[in-house]
Amino acid sequence: MDISDIKKYYKIFGSINLIFAILLVFFLYDIKIEERVYAFLAINVGYHMLYHFFSSLSKNSIRSANNFNKIVGTIMLKLFAIFGVFCSFFIIFIFVSTAIAENEYIGLFAICIAIGLFLGSYSLWLDLKNE
Repeated sequence: MDISDIKKYYKIFGSINLIFAILLVFFLYDIKIEERVYAFLAINVGYHMLYHFFSSLSKNSIRSANNFNKIVGTIMLKLFAIFGVFCSFFIIFIFVSTAIAENEYIGLFAICIAIGLFLGSYSLWLDLKNE
């Protein structure tokens, strides 16, 4: 998988995320409309924010100030990318296990947030690998 594939998947999952969030707003009658709108915003902003945060970390110009910053900064960012990938799988596991244990499958709508985290972390990893 390369950067163009990640951007393609980002657009696909972004559309799926938007559809899930709209369905959440229109078809979840158990909670008030304000809470549904907040959930809509949190799911969409969380997905896009995590992706853009992680994918833009490698473009920081401070790392290239000297050789030490470049080497140590690259190692730290690679560890951060690995941490992001592991966290995304852990978050998916938590969402699925909580939904099954509590029999509340509506929480699965937020899985796209973890997918945004994964795509951003993997994009960071590929950017650092291609340097």
